[in-house]
Amino acid sequence: MKTTAIIFSKNRTLQLKSLLLSLRYYSDFPEECINVIYKTEDDIDYRHIIDNFKCKFIRQNNFLEDIRKIVRESDVEYFWFMVDDLIYMDHFSVKQIESYLDAQQDIDSFCLRLGRNITTKGRQPDFIREEGGFLVWDTQQDQGKHWNYFWEISSSIYRKNIVVEYLSKCRPDKENFPNPFEYHYYASMPNTRTKGFIGVYLKLRHPLAKTYKRVACFENSKCFTHGINLVAELDDKNRKEFYSFKDLHDKMLQGYIVDFISPIKVNSPNPGSSLFKLVNLEFVQQKMKK
Repeated sequence: MKTTAIIFSKNRTLQLKSLLLSLRYYSDFPEECINVIYKTEDDIDYRHIIDNFKCKFIRQNNFLEDIRKIVRESDVEYFWFMVDDLIYMDHFSVKQIESYLDAQQDIDSFCLRLGRNITTKGRQPDFIREEGGFLVWDTQQDQGKHWNYFWEISSSIYRKNIVVEYLSKCRPDKENFPNPFEYHYYASMPNTRTKGFIGVYLKLRHPLAKTYKRVACFENSKCFTHGINLVAELDDKNRKEFYSFKDLHDKMLQGYIVDFISPIKVNSPNPGSSLFKLVNLEFVQQKMKK
C-alpha cells in the first residue's frame, strides 16, 4: 500500500472497535497499515482491541511528536486521518483511490465523508470533473461548510508533502490533541476558509501560494461520525453527552458494537446520535456472512 492510516482515539473503545470492524468489512485496507494513537483514563483498558486487531497501537505520549514519528518512519505517499467515532457504511477500495491520486496530480486530497448525498450546510460545489465514480472540486468561500473544509481528520487522505508542510507549522504545546490539530491549519496555511485579519496575514505570508485546494470524493459518501460523547473539553453548549465512556466500554466487553451493517441513508457527514445503534456482534457477523 502507498498509504498509512492514523486513527486518534481517547476512551472510545467501543467506537474504535466498531470503526476497525467496519474498515475490515468494507475496504481493502490492511490493518497492518493502521496506526492508532490512543489515550485512556478512568480504568478504560484498550487491551481487548489490541489483542484482536493487527494495527500498530501507540499509547499517546507527546501528541504531535507521535504523529511526526509515524510520518518520518512511513515510506508512503499518502496519509489517511481518522477519529474513533467514525463509521464506514459502504464498500470502497483504497487501492483505487491511490491509483486515482497517482494519475491526477492536481488533486490535493481525497475525502470519504462527502458525496452527492451530502445536502446539508449550504450548497454543493460545481464539480470540475465527474468521471469514473469520482467527483472533483475546488474549495471556495461561497460553498457550504463541509465542501470548503479542506483539512479535517475524520476521513481524508492527503499527499505526504501537504502533511509534512503542515506539521512544520504545528506547535507541541498548542496542537496537543486532535481538535487544535485540525483547527490550526486555518491559522497557518493558505486556505479559502479563513477571513478577516488572519486571512489577510496568510495571503501576505504566502504571496505565491494558491489558497484553494482541489479535492476528490466518491459519488456518494462512505462514512460519517457519531457525535454521542465528548473527548475534549470544548466550550460548546450545544454538544450533549448521550453515553458515558465507561458504559460503552462495558457494553463492548459484553459483546456489543455499533451497527454498521444495516442499510442507512445520510445527508450529513456528522448526523449525531440519530443513527447510533448498538447491536450484538453476533448479529453483525451473521449479516456479514450473507
